[in-house]
Amino acid sequence: MASSLQKGISAAKAGNMQKALDYLKDAIIEEPQNADVWVWIAAIIDDLDKQEIFLEKALEIDPNNIPAQRGLAYLQKRKRDETSAHQNEHLSDHTHPISPFPPSQSSKTNEQNVQWPKLNVRDLERITGEQEAEKKEEIAQSLPKLSPLEIGLLAVVVLVFCFIGLLAASALFDFELPLGFLKASQPNLEMEPPYAGVFLYENNAFFDIQMHQGPPSDDVGIPTSFVEKPIIVFWQTDFKPDQIKLIYETGEYMDYGIYQGKNNTDLIQPESPLQTGLYCLLQFPDVQSTQSAFYWCFKVQSLN
Repeated sequence: MASSLQKGISAAKAGNMQKALDYLKDAIIEEPQNADVWVWIAAIIDDLDKQEIFLEKALEIDPNNIPAQRGLAYLQKRKRDETSAHQNEHLSDHTHPISPFPPSQSSKTNEQNVQWPKLNVRDLERITGEQEAEKKEEIAQSLPKLSPLEIGLLAVVVLVFCFIGLLAASALFDFELPLGFLKASQPNLEMEPPYAGVFLYENNAFFDIQMHQGPPSDDVGIPTSFVEKPIIVFWQTDFKPDQIKLIYETGEYMDYGIYQGKNNTDLIQPESPLQTGLYCLLQFPDVQSTQSAFYWCFKVQSLN
């Protein structure tokens, strides 16, 4: 829907000054801080004092408004030089948002003598557009500029939020992200264990590890691994990760990682290569329990 200012401009261009004045009065109420409203209404009224007031109001809002500057300069010049040559001139001949009055010959002669610049409707629209562009450029220049470090940090923050969003979406819609490169160092099962228990997983095969209450007295249920970092699988057992220790036959504790495998399997793998010998995973009992520690043992044998 056209604004009152636009309706007033259209009426003024059509020569209907009273209708234009009515619309522009409404525009003053709707857009009191729009300098163009005050310029247009000054151009179509005949009261010189009000014209000057309206143009000063336009310049108060927008000091760079060229039509208002030219119109006010004309009025001030007219006050200084009240000659017959200027009596037939109108303010609109100098602001030129419209040209409702046919210029007199003396007006044309006077303008030629003083070389007063002409401004038509298209010029006003172009100037208004340029002023808006200048304002936008000033706003853009006033915005704080980011340093390369700040831009880099901002990019990292954006990437982190995107990654979090992808993780949330994968959990919500139940699909897996292609994050294999992040899990390259983690153990992985090609199949699930045949039944519940604890196993040594090697060469796509599961070897039972028997649970002993206390240190084992024989080799029953103690498989042998031929890799330096074997994988131990716990599936559907009474497994308490915070109570597990990996111990070498010399009594030395070894560092290991616990990973979540497929179908809720828990995978344990040493963080460093193991030497040849006997190793046991110990699950210490609760403080209140009188039971001995549980042992799941396996051997490591070098292929060399």
